[in-house]
Amino acid sequence: MQKIHNICLSLLFIISSALTSKAQIEIVIVGSSHNNTNSKQNFQAVIDRLKNFKPDMVFGEYIPAADYAKLDDDNWAKKGFKKKLDYVNKLNPEPVKTTSNFINKSQKALASFPYYHKTRMNLAVAYAKNWDRGNFDYQVYVLENYMKQNFGKEEKAAYDKMFGSIDSLKKLGVIRPGSEYNKIYFPLIYQLGQNQIYNMDCQTYDKPWGIAWGKTDSLIKILSAKAKADTLSAEAKTVKAIEKASSYADGEEQKFMADEYAGMNSLKYAELDEVWNFYGGRKFYGYAGFPTETVKEMIAQWTLRNEGMCKNILEQAKAKNAKRIVVGVGASHRKIMEEILAKNSNVKIINYNDLK
Repeated sequence: MQKIHNICLSLLFIISSALTSKAQIEIVIVGSSHNNTNSKQNFQAVIDRLKNFKPDMVFGEYIPAADYAKLDDDNWAKKGFKKKLDYVNKLNPEPVKTTSNFINKSQKALASFPYYHKTRMNLAVAYAKNWDRGNFDYQVYVLENYMKQNFGKEEKAAYDKMFGSIDSLKKLGVIRPGSEYNKIYFPLIYQLGQNQIYNMDCQTYDKPWGIAWGKTDSLIKILSAKAKADTLSAEAKTVKAIEKASSYADGEEQKFMADEYAGMNSLKYAELDEVWNFYGGRKFYGYAGFPTETVKEMIAQWTLRNEGMCKNILEQAKAKNAKRIVVGVGASHRKIMEEILAKNSNVKIINYNDLK
């Protein structure tokens, strides 16, 4: 009887483990560069690796549309998108439907036939007026890179009227040829046959982050001045130690440059990135002249932002019942977001470098 009991317990454990595993969302956080203009990376190879993962959703470091209303008007991201919106409104002053029903209907039409060019143009304008920067940028990208060559005369005239010149779109930052979106995530979405990017950034903590950064920067300048004034001082030793920690070892940088996206998603890069972004980071707490308390403030606000980003991802993933997700973020976010998400038993983190 005891033997049968043990077998039943073993079976229950196996079934429970299988169910838990099945319920897990597989997430790949891809540390990315915001400027890939001079990169020698094979971007199609990156796209193919992510495409083979077969994600249900692709997220970008864009603010969710509803969150803009919660930000102060002087927030840098809100002001930046307001310039784009003013440009769109100037060219398209007439009321445009921006309801979710209109957007869903347009998406369904394009899913059935992607060459409804005017539908896509109207959808792009609707996204802009709905404060959805990610999908406004994506639809303009598709129009410019895949559809424009097929425009008829009337469609070309309509496009020019609705969006103006490509130079204007580049100047505004709607089209960013060197961005990770133009290089990787937008073509990935298009090649997957999807028609939407999901927004997950969090700017709620930008002001306290800025204050903490400003205090730290001022104290680091004092540290540097003391080190320069007395090269044998304890402060000078701190500065030298930070400089050493912020550099690649022999041969590491060449290896990184050979495959930048593999490098940015490595443990070594995460270690260096903390030193670069936090004036040395946690490993220098307590060093002579190091602004430990203000760096702690910076890291606290940084953590809150990344927790907000992870919350945005999981809420949308749950709503869509997604199984596999790709998240494109600046490389500085990658490690901390992996750590935050890994605490959730329903999440399985897969590192970009482990993809086939």
